[in-house]
Amino acid sequence: MRKLPLILSVVIAIFLLTITLQRGLTQDGANSCPTLVKQALEAVGNNCGGLTRNSACYGFNRVNATFSEDVSDGSFSKPSDQAGLKTLQSIDTAPLSDALKEWGVAVMSVQANIPNSLPGQAISFVLLGDVSVDNAVPADQAVAPAATPIAVTTLNTANIRTLPTTNSNVVGSVDGAAALSADAINPTKDWVRVVFGNKTPGWISRALVKTDGDLDSLPVFANDSKTPMQAFYFKTGIGAPACSKSPDLLVVQGPDKVAVDITANGANIRIGSTIALRTIEGNKMQIITVHGSAKVNGVVVPIGYTTTVQLSEDGKSIVGQPDLPKPLTQEELDELQWLELVPADVLNYPLVIPNAPPKPQITIPVTTNGAPGGGSPPNGRVDCKPFKATSPLDGLNFGMNAFYWDAAPGATSYRINVQGAGSKEITAPTTTISFDISGAGFNPQLTWSVDALFNGQVMCSSQSVTIPRQWAAPPPPT
Repeated sequence: MRKLPLILSVVIAIFLLTITLQRGLTQDGANSCPTLVKQALEAVGNNCGGLTRNSACYGFNRVNATFSEDVSDGSFSKPSDQAGLKTLQSIDTAPLSDALKEWGVAVMSVQANIPNSLPGQAISFVLLGDVSVDNAVPADQAVAPAATPIAVTTLNTANIRTLPTTNSNVVGSVDGAAALSADAINPTKDWVRVVFGNKTPGWISRALVKTDGDLDSLPVFANDSKTPMQAFYFKTGIGAPACSKSPDLLVVQGPDKVAVDITANGANIRIGSTIALRTIEGNKMQIITVHGSAKVNGVVVPIGYTTTVQLSEDGKSIVGQPDLPKPLTQEELDELQWLELVPADVLNYPLVIPNAPPKPQITIPVTTNGAPGGGSPPNGRVDCKPFKATSPLDGLNFGMNAFYWDAAPGATSYRINVQGAGSKEITAPTTTISFDISGAGFNPQLTWSVDALFNGQVMCSSQSVTIPRQWAAPPPPT
């Protein structure tokens, strides 16, 4: 009988020791997690800095890749190895494992729709943690703009358009005798692609330019043509990551102030700077705008906002439209702060995460009928939930433009703000106003927004919409 207390004491001691060790290991793992992430990102800067366009780089262990053609043994198998995107079929990075000292990181430099006349500029893709990306552009269908663009000169004032048709919106206009560089031609060979404003690709009618070069020799770009990896399918780890300081993400960053187009899981995304992508529970894709703005299937996602979109069962297309963008919470922003550690050597510019959520759209009590003055009965309020800018979202014409927005019930007036052209206020319930932007300078893009006011006080602010504008009078019809 005396042995029982002794055995019981030993069991209890072993149990307590086990708990202590587990706590110690857990604490050590939590503390070493940021250390491993920091070490990995520092190594990526050394391994992949200055990556050439249309190529991929093995950043930090472990990265797996497959190719559409045979490659030599040992290809793309260790940090700093590089490979061309045209034959890269898939790439995936390993989830964080402190025990194995692994946290897969890879970098890709994607040309997308950026012309060669903007040398060296590309979209930076950074795969962090449990991320897999499949190239949706077959090698035999990938296109590339002319390595040496052909100089063209406009015959008279001409429009530059987003697509090779007069039915597409105008990016801007150029005067006669303007010097441009053409790097692609459409299948019917009656439009050529040029760069407007030294940064925006667009199309001009071939009949409106002259050249000593052979425009028929330019690469043929159809409306659905893509460069390598401009369209892709991706997925990330779902659920709580091994380290809260390093969630699994795909960071996509375009050149500063250059609009670029990609297609992710079937969603058309125009990037104005930096976004983060991940797949989440419920078979959904989440898009987070880290800097600048983005447009997902026509839905504008401002800086500090996020939206989600339902994916098909195979994850290769979207179902319906993106959800209404919502501001990131302080907790969500805090979880993204570690992205500032991504080295600038693999980016177009350093990442800066917002420190605080964007100004929320608020709801406050007002009079029941929305009339100025008076009290604030509990059954009346300004409802900001349906309030948003609705048109135009794609482009602005030279001169007079009509702006529209969805009402904020209870507001007494609205104020539209147009960059370079000032502001105008109009009494509710009117939700449209015309604005002359011909005196707004020569910037090829303008930003506009709407405020909902109650008795002169701003209650709600819409998203900011940044879109191309026609900054000169259009030429006569051609």
